[in-house]
Amino acid sequence: MLKLGSTPDKREQYRLMRDAMEKRFIRITRGSIVGGVRLGMFTAAFCGFQNLLVEQRGVHDVYNVAGAGSATAAIFGLILPGSLQWRARNVMMGSILGAAFCFPLGWLQLKLAEKAYEESLAAESDERRETKGGVGGAIERLEGHLNK
Repeated sequence: MLKLGSTPDKREQYRLMRDAMEKRFIRITRGSIVGGVRLGMFTAAFCGFQNLLVEQRGVHDVYNVAGAGSATAAIFGLILPGSLQWRARNVMMGSILGAAFCFPLGWLQLKLAEKAYEESLAAESDERRETKGGVGGAIERLEGHLNK
């Protein structure tokens, strides 16, 4: 960073300071955009792999999430810079860590989905018990919807 008083001309000094600030702003902005693009690519790859595994296996379970995490982390380990040996290490570490992190997250997602499904079934069964048949029941249901 330039210090005040490094040049005798004040206008030159302020121009140099402004240029340094603009370069810093551009560097920070570029880093934010690149980070956002990387996060978006990672998320898209993860969701794509997860949906592919669901379609291929025909089941939505924890192993789909762990497999998608493993594959995505392995691919992103492959595109990191370095020698071929270093990239192979990154692929192995990404695969192991991706599965290790995504397995508990998949289990949590599955349990939350099961709980939400059970609650929706309980709410539907409560509504079915309350309903009456015939014209009287239809009028009561209409009044209930209009009062809400």
